Amino acid sequence: MNGDKVKHKCDYNLHPFVYRLYPTRTERLIWCIMAFTLAPIKLLLFLTSVFLAWIPARIAVIGLPLEPDQPFTPWRLFLKDITVFFVRCAWFSMGVMSQKTKGTQASSAEAPLIVLGPHSSFVDTLAGALCGFPGTVSVAENSKLPFIATLFRVNQSIFVDRTDPHSRSKTAQKIRRRAEAKGAWPQLLVFPEGVCSASTSLLPYKLGAFLPGVSVQLMTIKYNRTDLQTWVNTGPGLIALATLLLCTPLISFEVEFHQVYHPSDEEKENPELFAKNVRDLMSSYLKLPKTEVDQNDLRELVKRSRPNRGAVHMWKNLLVNGYIEMPSREYFS
Repeated sequence: MNGDKVKHKCDYNLHPFVYRLYPTRTERLIWCIMAFTLAPIKLLLFLTSVFLAWIPARIAVIGLPLEPDQPFTPWRLFLKDITVFFVRCAWFSMGVMSQKTKGTQASSAEAPLIVLGPHSSFVDTLAGALCGFPGTVSVAENSKLPFIATLFRVNQSIFVDRTDPHSRSKTAQKIRRRAEAKGAWPQLLVFPEGVCSASTSLLPYKLGAFLPGVSVQLMTIKYNRTDLQTWVNTGPGLIALATLLLCTPLISFEVEFHQVYHPSDEEKENPELFAKNVRDLMSSYLKLPKTEVDQNDLRELVKRSRPNRGAVHMWKNLLVNGYIEMPSREYFS
């Protein structure tokens, strides 16, 4: 075991890549009842909503290249709005029945980018539906995924080829071009942390969103509880967490728009300073500490802990042990 211990930069209870779930007996009983009653119905409604979201999205991108040179025409935007409605229905079916927004969303002319945090779950994609389904900066691999690829295309995302050494500069140029269109293009939604964490602290920001030097609007995410849907590479996988959400009666999701941050001339020339100042402001809004634990630490943690992310393993821990800690405390001692 000693050879498998990892160096940790923060307390176990605050580690951003440790999955923890401590349900009460009542919650576990509700999950068991839901599993054999409402969960199958919720799953059917979710799959139906996803399919209904895909149909108008697929029609909207017919005849277009992967990254169109021009913004959508009105009829394509109308189909996009229908897609947004069914995306919200899909998450409603999964149990995210309370979907709220606070604050005022800036126009794409004023803030071409929306910087969002903290990034903790696949459920965070609902934030896009709550603000008009803006595009994202996504890896090129997502453009080949069944169903999901069409949803990325209908929000006019920018795709990044990670095999291209010049991908960062090319992406920055695309963002600048959209910004110069003065509102003709939709906003782009960016998760600057780049990876999901347990929302116990704010991870270091990647610089991609700050290279163009354009104004950004800050947006924060708030759940009624942060442990159920947390999706980290050391914890339960996508299918396992989906079964947990299906067995949960209600999840509350809220996004709040904050001020538009206009970079100074110095920040435009120094993306690291720009990212640092935005991260400081985001930390104050969220009342979360900042951490220097990053994706390199995550990769090392996954490599050494070799987590079992299956649904069977998750439910066994919940029903037999009554809780989940992945990796365990002993691993860090």
